[in-house]
Order: sequence, then structure tokens, then C-alpha cells
Amino acid sequence: MRLLDIKGVADKLGVSVRTVERLKKVGKLPPHRLVLGCHRWPEDEIEAYIRALPRFDAVEVS
Repeated sequence: MRLLDIKGVADKLGVSVRTVERLKKVGKLPPHRLVLGCHRWPEDEIEAYIRALPRFDAVEVS
């Protein structure tokens, strides 16, 4: 099991570290673990979170 730090989560989600902090604060991310005082998320849980996000299909505008 690979653990991601906050920067790794931000990279996976394609957002800023600050956005990850906001998502964590409001409880929208999977629970994190404290490893030596640092927040870490299992990579497979972040990938499952991404797969569960609603999808928006682009509609071509002519």
C-alpha cells in the first residue's frame, strides 16, 4: 500500500494543496492517517474517490 502526502493527493486530483486542505477540512476526502505526525492517504482510497466523482460529459456547441 502506497501512502500519498498532501502534495501527492493534490497532484492526483489535479488541484492545489490548498484545495486538498479545504476538502479535508469539510470531510470530502477519504480519512487520512497520521504517520509520524504527517497526514497520509492510501493511494488506492484516493483513486477510488476519483472514480466515484460525478462525471460531466462535454457537449459540443456548434
